Amino acid sequence: MSAPQLCEAATARAVARRFGVSPSRRLGQNFLVDRGVRDAILDVIGAPRLVVEIGAGLGALTQGLLERGTAVLAVELDPACGAALGLLRRHHPGLRVLQGDVLRLLPELAREGADKVVGNLPYQLTGALLPRLLAWPPAPPPCHLVLQREVAHRLAAAPGDWSLATLAVRALASVRVEFDIAPASFWPAPRVHSSLVSLGALAGERPAEAEAVLALARGVFAARRKQLRNGLAGALGRGPDEAAAILRQAEIDPSRRPGTLEPEEWSRLLRACPGGAAPTR
Repeated sequence: MSAPQLCEAATARAVARRFGVSPSRRLGQNFLVDRGVRDAILDVIGAPRLVVEIGAGLGALTQGLLERGTAVLAVELDPACGAALGLLRRHHPGLRVLQGDVLRLLPELAREGADKVVGNLPYQLTGALLPRLLAWPPAPPPCHLVLQREVAHRLAAAPGDWSLATLAVRALASVRVEFDIAPASFWPAPRVHSSLVSLGALAGERPAEAEAVLALARGVFAARRKQLRNGLAGALGRGPDEAAAILRQAEIDPSRRPGTLEPEEWSRLLRACPGGAAPTR
């Protein structure tokens, strides 16, 4: 007997009832039930040997990966969803299920040697997870993640009004929006649109270097709407004129705003700071 097709809404509801899964808004549980969207996501992912899937839910994407010959390590916080994934284990020995909080499991997952990381991330997890995911040693694999559309497009935008959270991601990875996904593609339908994004680690970037940049940026972003000369002066505890001189040494216009700087410019600014180190305040 073949496994049920989990990307169909009626099947997803039946499996949820069978295993006592009650979709939780707190957990951001909106299960993919659109075969066309599922297959489009699979086409972007390709056919890697092993993927880590974050938030596997009822297993619609998991099933598609397994049917294309990819081994899956599925991470799921909800024990009821973890039990439901057992339906797929009966038919696909390439599936392993790890039940628990992905933030706590990251060191273990990093040792798996996955070729890619995929998943449907709830909004409240995105900011905490992405910088830590991109800091996997020695380098993170490519990631294909479904995020809230607003967040996805903000992360992929050119510098102009970046937030510190956007810089934390873009200091380590490139971000590309593949396509948007309507609420009707999920059960239950979320209140917002989603997007599939692809993240690729930047060559030569190291988490320790990025963290030094972010330590400097945190202080400067405390005055996000002010000119860089003022934000840097506050971050370093120096006068605006001295801060302006440091910015000019880094070949950065002191009148710009923090959200306009690209990661490479932040790196130049860090090197131009006295001692070449981030402030400790």
